[in-house]
Amino acid sequence: MKEKTVEQDHYRASEWGQGFFRIDGEGFLRVFPRGDDEHSVKLQSVVENLAQTHVDTPLVVRFPQILLSRQKRIRDAFLTAIDEYGYQATYQGVFPVKVNHNRIVVDTLVQGGKDHDFGLEVGSKAELCLGLTYDLSSGAFLVCNGFKDRAYLRLACLASQAGRPILLIAENPQEVSDIIEIGESVGHMPMLGFRARLHAQGSGRWLESSGHKGKFGLSTMAILEGMEAVKRAGFASRLVALHFHIGSQVSDILNIKRAIKEASRLFAAMKQKAPSLRVLDLGGGMGVDYDGSRTATDWSVNYSIEEYARDAVYMVKEICDEAEVSAPILVSESGRALCASHAVFVLSSLRVIGEHESRDYTHHRTTANQIDDLKATLSEVNESNFREAVHDATQLLNELLSGFRLGYVTMDERAVGECLYRDICTKVRSLMIVEHKRTDDLVDLEKQLAPKVVCNFSVFMSAPDSWAVQQLFPICPLARADESRRWAATIGDITCDSDGKLDRFIGKRGVEPYIRLPEPVEGEPYHVGMFLTGAYQDVLGDYHNLFGTVNEVVVELDEENKPHIKTVVDAATVEHSLEQFGFSFSELAQRFMKVEGLEDGGGIDSTYQDAFFKVLKGNTYLNKI
Repeated sequence: MKEKTVEQDHYRASEWGQGFFRIDGEGFLRVFPRGDDEHSVKLQSVVENLAQTHVDTPLVVRFPQILLSRQKRIRDAFLTAIDEYGYQATYQGVFPVKVNHNRIVVDTLVQGGKDHDFGLEVGSKAELCLGLTYDLSSGAFLVCNGFKDRAYLRLACLASQAGRPILLIAENPQEVSDIIEIGESVGHMPMLGFRARLHAQGSGRWLESSGHKGKFGLSTMAILEGMEAVKRAGFASRLVALHFHIGSQVSDILNIKRAIKEASRLFAAMKQKAPSLRVLDLGGGMGVDYDGSRTATDWSVNYSIEEYARDAVYMVKEICDEAEVSAPILVSESGRALCASHAVFVLSSLRVIGEHESRDYTHHRTTANQIDDLKATLSEVNESNFREAVHDATQLLNELLSGFRLGYVTMDERAVGECLYRDICTKVRSLMIVEHKRTDDLVDLEKQLAPKVVCNFSVFMSAPDSWAVQQLFPICPLARADESRRWAATIGDITCDSDGKLDRFIGKRGVEPYIRLPEPVEGEPYHVGMFLTGAYQDVLGDYHNLFGTVNEVVVELDEENKPHIKTVVDAATVEHSLEQFGFSFSELAQRFMKVEGLEDGGGIDSTYQDAFFKVLKGNTYLNKI
């Protein structure tokens, strides 16, 4: 294995990879599903082997062993802190199903937490029904959040009566009344919790979703009134939990500490009025370091899992000790931190748009002085004057374009001028790369010249948050990542939407408007991975242009480093995508036959008919073009 080069970690995989993804000494992206140094696989090899079995990109590769590693790390972080501080209660995790409802994700986490009272969090009737199909341990919690109607509440009460570990969280004063009424009618009250509307807020992209103006939660007065209502109804012993949530992807540990401190004070005060209180649910919000910067920016975090756990345990213990109340069971709903790392989205290039090719413009007749000046600039540009050359060329091109608009510059002259300008800029870019002269004032030039690599995917289906909330996902080639010479490019999808693109990337200097990729080699597959896509992307993906779900595989490594394909889920067909919007196959077939006159005994070329049904039964994504 060759020695690592200076350029090797241009994509900063060692920073955002969390120990699961690294670039090896040969420039291959390796996956370490167990989070150790002994078991790894080249992702490129996995993709190539799948292609031989006709499982092609675009492709989601899931590593359930990463899920188990993250689950264990979060649990161990809390248990270590509990032992270190002498905390007199325990920790239990729950997985919020909304973060990823994929069966392999939920199955893996439930099974992996079976011996540790790991539970689930549900926020809708559909999620509640799903949660009730899992045989959770008797000590686990099935936390019921979100707005609830009477059918939801009745099912939760009946499930609790049947012995299921329901923890029903009241989100607003009306729910407190409804829960009491339905609990009385059923004759059973589940374990009950109140969601507090804290004044402390989160940080980052979802800052405004928390705080005292948040969508959910009871005010302090509503909590007091709710406690009295529960007591009057004879259900005081069922009030066991205080819950809070300060938003997703909380980037700054100081905001987390403020929220935990406020909630702990509230818990201690409530405990003195409601002795049955024994659970403090910290909610979600534990973030993921998507860009590897370890900062309090939107797509990073300035803390580790271990720091989060230590701060939580220490502050809750300190405040409960001071108030002389027993410490609660700590629960966290860290969905993003649990499952973001387990999925990699692999895409392949179809073609390059905007790539510069030298053109012969000597046969075009030109008389404009600017053409001669541009030719001179091109021949004279060098490493000492390239910045001045760009400025001169820009001015000359603008003069030509103005002349064309006024009618005294010909179309041929405009075409030649544009080619010369691009030749100058391309030469300057090569000097910037070779001589390392790239400066901030020439970033726009590089962005302007960057070709768009069109890849076979839909941003809206496979990475919707990159469009919806400008989330930054790490992107890295699966091979040749160690090459020192790269070309700057952006990535476009195959939807008919100008927003179907990726133009914010993690680079050596931070976030850049292009990604530096190794130059394509004719005839060789070119695969790029988008990482940390395991949270929310499966749930939020939409059918823009009727592009459907992609191929999916589940991969596990054995003790001998051999990858095993455990599950393959085929991509959605055109037929399936159309069915999502009310167009059944039988109806489409009938309409096609009618439009073409086949129902009246007419006929069309069978080749056309076969082509229609072949596409209808095929993948929504493109074959190589």
